[in-house]
Amino acid sequence: MLMGYQTALALDRGDFSVPFVLFGRMRTVTGAQQVTIHVDRGATVETGLRKFFNYYPQSRAEVFDVAWADGERVDSHGTPWLTVNRVYAVKPMWRVLLNGKDISYIGGPAVALNPGDEIHVFPPGR
Repeated sequence: MLMGYQTALALDRGDFSVPFVLFGRMRTVTGAQQVTIHVDRGATVETGLRKFFNYYPQSRAEVFDVAWADGERVDSHGTPWLTVNRVYAVKPMWRVLLNGKDISYIGGPAVALNPGDEIHVFPPGR
């Protein structure tokens, strides 16, 4: 219960607001047409998406496929260890737009957010 409370507080914590405009099934799943989140200066689209989907976890499976990325870390003895990290990839035919541009064409989720930006989430068929 405390985690849900902290997630709700995080949605309103930040230097500026970013509206998420939702379409199709996303409106049904979240029960909202638009949701505003707040992010800190220097935040990326990924940060905004993470805040949004932490607040609406039931909608994450609608938009994203889970993928696994491997990496490597070295422990204190110099031994390399394989790491596996969960990453999310937008499902085929779904569109996440930043100011009307598909994020997959403008640098992906690492693109910085700025005051006045708006994120739109479109399901397949739009």
